[in-house]
Amino acid sequence: MSNRVCVIDMPGLSRHLLASLPPDSALGRWAAARAVVGLTPTFPAVTCSVQASLITGTAPSRHGVVANGMPTFRFPQDQALVDAGNFAAYRRQISFWEQSNQFLDSPRFWHGKYKTALLFFQNSMPGFSAPQRPAAEIVLTPKPDHGPDGKLVSLCWSEPRELVGQLFGQLGPFPLMNYWGPMAGLPASMWIAKAAAWVWEKSAPQLQWVYIPHLDYDLQRFGPSSPQAAKAVADAAGAVEPLVQSVLDSGGKLVLLSEYAMRDVSICVQPNRLLAEAGLLLTRQTPDGSLIDYDHSAAFAMVDHQIAHVYCRDAEAIGNARAALSGRPNLTVTEPAELGLSHRRRGDLILLAAPAAWLDYRWWSDAAAAPSFAKLVDIHRKPGYDPLELFWDRATNGVSQNVGLIRGSHGLVGHGEAVFLSDAKCPGEINATEAAGFIQTLLA
Repeated sequence: MSNRVCVIDMPGLSRHLLASLPPDSALGRWAAARAVVGLTPTFPAVTCSVQASLITGTAPSRHGVVANGMPTFRFPQDQALVDAGNFAAYRRQISFWEQSNQFLDSPRFWHGKYKTALLFFQNSMPGFSAPQRPAAEIVLTPKPDHGPDGKLVSLCWSEPRELVGQLFGQLGPFPLMNYWGPMAGLPASMWIAKAAAWVWEKSAPQLQWVYIPHLDYDLQRFGPSSPQAAKAVADAAGAVEPLVQSVLDSGGKLVLLSEYAMRDVSICVQPNRLLAEAGLLLTRQTPDGSLIDYDHSAAFAMVDHQIAHVYCRDAEAIGNARAALSGRPNLTVTEPAELGLSHRRRGDLILLAAPAAWLDYRWWSDAAAAPSFAKLVDIHRKPGYDPLELFWDRATNGVSQNVGLIRGSHGLVGHGEAVFLSDAKCPGEINATEAAGFIQTLLA
């Protein structure tokens, strides 16, 4: 009989932070008996891109997930794939955190081979246009939907559809407010781990993937070198205790990996503001305030942690954007080919932050010109990832606009910076695409 394997994905876990696993925890005891393999992420080292590489065994140039965001404004075929249930007009311009499996150009490696559960992974829904493409036999993913009155009408989506109701009946509703935003914290990861243990026992997948987000929160708030980061590791180990015990008690095999490690940061760079000052990024007035004019701007940046894709109108605009951004402190302008990115969705230029810096999506210099969603937890209308959503400013009753609060970030690729622990026979360092192959050896 083939083995059963459960992959626990803890983004942000590094060799350094691995030492903070409590030795008396189930995960700590298991990890102490395994060799630590350095995992090198694919570029960029951000969640959607690396997850797609781990589960397809291909690089972003093949699978097409070149960031957490998608430049849907460029391609009608991509506009047809977005979830139009919330903020459809925005999601047909730049869209972050799209859930459709149809965005992947490479198949998941388990299709037709193993019954698989995919829990809280990105791009896991079958899609929103025909023909739909199931990602796995069992899927559970956050899917907040709002009714006409603005109230939440759903928290999660699942396949089979009755799974959400079964889990809510066993565990209570998923604590969405603890999954992201100023209240992001341990309860979300605890719920996910308990749900994963239930699925492992009741649905008996041969392969199960489980995303545990807890480290991301305090590593961004306080930095990976902080005491809070070490405590977050201990807390995450406690959260997954029921899942680890369930897998090991059933004779299953564990894999512990991280998509990326994080870096301490103290500097913020705003490439869209630089492009606006150069006259390349233009805005238009809307009911939501002054927004990027994608039709008339010569260049703008889709910003994602420590990297950004710069999209330009034509060859002249590429040259002008390169001139406007080159030579700036803590910012490097690179060509996509230098990073192995050849997919149609990649930017015309790629920006890399210095290791101690992160990139912010904001394009305005006057706070009065900020769009209405700037102070909201709003992951779909912003044309870039906004870590400040982790902070609430009581004085303004909104998301803080103080870029100095961010202490940890990621996106740059460092060799062996993440970790891979398993019973597979691996060399001392592997990359994210190779990890898929080693996981398959455990299933044999």
